[in-house]
Amino acid sequence: MRERRKTMLYFLMICMFFMCTTPLYASDITFSGGYTKVSMQEGNKSVSLSGGALVSANGLSISAQEIKLYGTDYRYVDCTGKVVAVDSERGITLQCPGLFYDRQTGEIVSDGWIEVQDETNDATLSGARFEYDTNSTLIKVQMMARVVKNTDDGPMICRADSIEFDNSNQTVKLKGNANISWNGNVYKAAVITVDLSDYGITMEGSISGEVNG
Repeated sequence: MRERRKTMLYFLMICMFFMCTTPLYASDITFSGGYTKVSMQEGNKSVSLSGGALVSANGLSISAQEIKLYGTDYRYVDCTGKVVAVDSERGITLQCPGLFYDRQTGEIVSDGWIEVQDETNDATLSGARFEYDTNSTLIKVQMMARVVKNTDDGPMICRADSIEFDNSNQTVKLKGNANISWNGNVYKAAVITVDLSDYGITMEGSISGEVNG
């Protein structure tokens, strides 16, 4: 009974912590974890979660081994260890070892290897450096960047030094050593833009390719 009272008291303290600070996004963030640590120090308030950490904020659901919420109005969400982030509204799922999410700007960044599944466009992205603007739905991948788009004619495999993937407008822009392999054809250029709605390909600078006759 004593342990149960201590647990209830701890839970109420956490609730009061959030209520007293009146964060701007209070109605738009929930969290849970097997272990929770709350810092109420003025100027350094934070919530640290581990052991099955889960956070839901601004339409984004994130699970990780460890998650820390901090900053004014708990603006920053820092995640490490087997991170899975789901933007269900746009059909985007991210998997990576760590990511940083700014709830105010809507920007997500990751410096580790990341795998992205886009259910809306039936495509996957991967790379070693990642940026995602959840407001504009623009995804940027760098370093061994790749996009694989499934089509009726087989997978369209796009590679480049950096890739900009516009989820809303269904466009892919490849920059630096850009190349596409698709339906037995190969396209190479400094910059290649692909319209995923009709598979139109536009190439710029040092163009070359191999096309089935």
